[in-house]
This record gives sequence, structure tokens and C-alpha cells, in this order.
Amino acid sequence: FFFYLNLQVFTPTLLTKKKGAQFFSALFLGLIICLILPDLLLRFFVFDGSLPRPFSQPPPNMPPPSRLIPFPHQISTFLSFSFVALVSSMLALLRDRLREREEKQQIQLEKVAAELAVLKLQISPHFLFNTLNNIRWLTRQKSDKAEDAIVKLSQLLRYVIYQTNNEKVALTQEISHLQHYIDLQKMRLNEKDTVSFVCEGDVDKYRIEPLLFIPFVENAFKYGLHSQHKSRIKIGIEVQGNILLFFTENPIFDNNLPKEGESGVGIKN
Repeated sequence: FFFYLNLQVFTPTLLTKKKGAQFFSALFLGLIICLILPDLLLRFFVFDGSLPRPFSQPPPNMPPPSRLIPFPHQISTFLSFSFVALVSSMLALLRDRLREREEKQQIQLEKVAAELAVLKLQISPHFLFNTLNNIRWLTRQKSDKAEDAIVKLSQLLRYVIYQTNNEKVALTQEISHLQHYIDLQKMRLNEKDTVSFVCEGDVDKYRIEPLLFIPFVENAFKYGLHSQHKSRIKIGIEVQGNILLFFTENPIFDNNLPKEGESGVGIKN
């Protein structure tokens, strides 16, 4: 009885709440009860396996009390009580520690989910600003491609706003999103610049977290293009079984490199 009482009440409500004095007082009270209660019961009844009878009629062949150890019953009761208290307290503390660990893991998962949501909100404006700069460049050039660029921008924004709310999206949707972005970037390229985007493997049956690749593609165009030098940008996705390989390759021009302390948030995210 005391084992479950300590497991469910004393240790969870007193010891784990740093109420040590009350906890040990409860243990001491329980020990006193365990020491007194058997004597009170044996004072009135003795059980020999059949019917109880008054203590005044001792059972036959009852061995004499031990002379080697004083108070043998009290010592055995104390040892048993201590063992029960120790084991039940350890189990209660272990259960409390496991519960705390589960709560911390749940909090960590919620924190990660919140951070991912914030990162998505950071990625969207970052992508939008880059795209608007491209459309501004087309407008300054009086290019007829400006209208097509706005249409493609609307497709990209529709994907970012509506599709990325899901935890995962179809890989084909993510590839289409990249293709729209690449097509939008191609509108401002010169004849000396080339861009290749290759997808290989079985991309139809997989799902993936959204917006993982777009920061790398954005940086390939941001740092891999030059107004005077020839540039070639390569982007590829290859699915091999359960493994997805993604790569971007672009030249690096010194005038495009960010100054110290001016790096964006894309790659970090």
C-alpha cells in the first residue's frame, strides 16, 4: 500500500516539488504506522492459516522470541519500509524525468516548426525582392517580356502563398516552381549567357519540404552573371532510388561578391 502511495502521491507532489521536509515527514509517519500497526493487529488476533483466535491463546509449537537481535520485528520492518520507499521514489523520479524529457522534446519540435514557419516568411520576401528587381530591369529596357514576367511572377507567388503552407509538396510542383523562376530569369539574359536545368529520375512519386532549392538557384543568378563576361549556369535534380541529388554550378565574378556583413538570409535559412 505504501509503495503505491509513495509512487503516486508523496514523491510526485512533495519530493519533485522540492518540498523535502514534508516528504520526509510523510515517510516518517508512514514508518511509524508500519511499526505500530502489526503489533496492534497481533495484540488481538493471531493467524495460523485457519481461523483467527485471541492472542491470549498462543498457537502450539510457537518458537520463542529471538535473543540474538533486539526488536527483530522492528528492524525487519524498517529495512522493508526503506526498500519500498527507495524503490517507489526512484520509479516516481524516473517517470517524472521521462515526462520532462518528453515535454522538452515536444517544446523543441514546436520551436522547430515555428522557426520553419518564420524561415518561409523570410524566404518569400527575399525571393520577391529579387524578382521585382528583374522586372524593373526589363521595364527599363522597354522589353516586351515585362508582361510575361509579371504573369510568371503571379504563378510563383501563387505557389509560395498557397502551396508552401503544407508540410510537404509534390517534387514535381517544386520542380515546376524552379522552372518558372528560371524562365523568369532567362528573360533578362544576354546571348552570351546560357542556363541549363536538367531533371532526371523518377520525380513523380516523391514529396519534399517546399522552398529548399530556390535560395541556391537565386544565388546562382545573383553571383553567376556578368554584364560583359560570358556565363554558364547549370542546375540539376536527379533522383536515384530514395536519394535526391541537387546541384547548382555558376562562375564567380569578383564584382558580384557581397561585401563583408552584407550577406543575405537565403543560404543561411
